Amino acid sequence: FQGLNNSPAWSPDGNTMALVLSKDGNPDIYLLNLTTRALTRLTRHFAIDTEPTWMPDGKSLLFTSDRGGRPQIYRYDLRTKKIQRITFEGAFNARARVAQDGRNVALVHQRDGRYHIAVLDLVTDRLTVLTETSLDESPSIAPNGSVVLYATKRGQDSILAAVAVDGGVRFSLPAREGSVQEPAWSPYVTP
Repeated sequence: FQGLNNSPAWSPDGNTMALVLSKDGNPDIYLLNLTTRALTRLTRHFAIDTEPTWMPDGKSLLFTSDRGGRPQIYRYDLRTKKIQRITFEGAFNARARVAQDGRNVALVHQRDGRYHIAVLDLVTDRLTVLTETSLDESPSIAPNGSVVLYATKRGQDSILAAVAVDGGVRFSLPAREGSVQEPAWSPYVTP
C-alpha cells in the first residue's frame, strides 16, 4: 500500500491481520482479511492511531493513539465499533501487550520524564509501575502471564530485562556483545 505500512498483528484465529496504513494521509488502523484480501478501515481520525494488538478473544483490539493530545491506549470493539480510552494515568502510555487470559496489559508508561514498564489490570483498572529504570521499552508478556520481558539501557548498552507482573522478581539478561531490543516470547506449547 502507498504510504506507511507498519505494526502488523495477527488475530488469535490467524485469519485477519490488524495493521497501520497511512495511504489516505494519517496513520489509521485497518483489518486485512487474509483469505479474501478485503481491507476494512477501523479508525478515521486526524490523530495518529498505531500499534494495534488483539485481545485474546478476538473481539476487540487495543491500540495507541494521540487523539487525546498525548499517546494513550484505547480499545476498539469490533462488534459495536466503539472506541474507549483505557489509560488515564501518566502523560504517555503505549506499546500495549495483552496477557493470554485477557486480564493484564503490559505497556510503556511515562512518569516524570522517565519511561517505565507498567501493567494495567483490565478488571480493576489499576495501573502498576513495575520498573525503576528510565528508558524501558518493548514489553512482551509471557504466555503464562507471569513475567514481562522488555528492553532497557544499562550505560550505553541496550539489554533485556524481566519483571514479574506483581513486581516481586526482577532480573536482567545482558548480552555478551552488541545491543538487544524488541524481545518476544514464543507461543506457549503444551507437551
